Amino acid sequence: MDLDSTDLEILEALKADARTSFREIAKRLSVSPDTVGNRFERLRNEGLIIGSTVVLDPSKIGYTFIARFGINVRPAYSSQVLEQLIRFPSVIVASKLVGSHDLMAISVVKDMPHLWKLRDAILEMPYVEKMEVGIWIETMHLLPHLFII
Repeated sequence: MDLDSTDLEILEALKADARTSFREIAKRLSVSPDTVGNRFERLRNEGLIIGSTVVLDPSKIGYTFIARFGINVRPAYSSQVLEQLIRFPSVIVASKLVGSHDLMAISVVKDMPHLWKLRDAILEMPYVEKMEVGIWIETMHLLPHLFII
């Protein structure tokens, strides 16, 4: 998909705050609100924009750190395990990998008992053979506006 500077500026404005009005973006870019609206619809119809959401600060609702789970599964079952992982409420990213693990899940975690509960739940899943856990401590930033396009 070819994106020009106007498309990129619209995307940057919406990444910073998805509630920014088309009128405000248009004013910043010196274009009409209809231009912004039409381009937004085109980007959405072409599948580049797939939604908008509210990003919460996990530390404000009781989560104290982030954990990474490197998971090895029985061959040919990574898709089934991945489908189950993405249903865990605290998992914020889950993906297949190429490397030392078959899957990776990143989760926000409330405390050590919560971490052990998540670990045990993953280890009890069918086809999971082995898992490695790592944690981030003291710093927790989720910054979707920094995602590169």
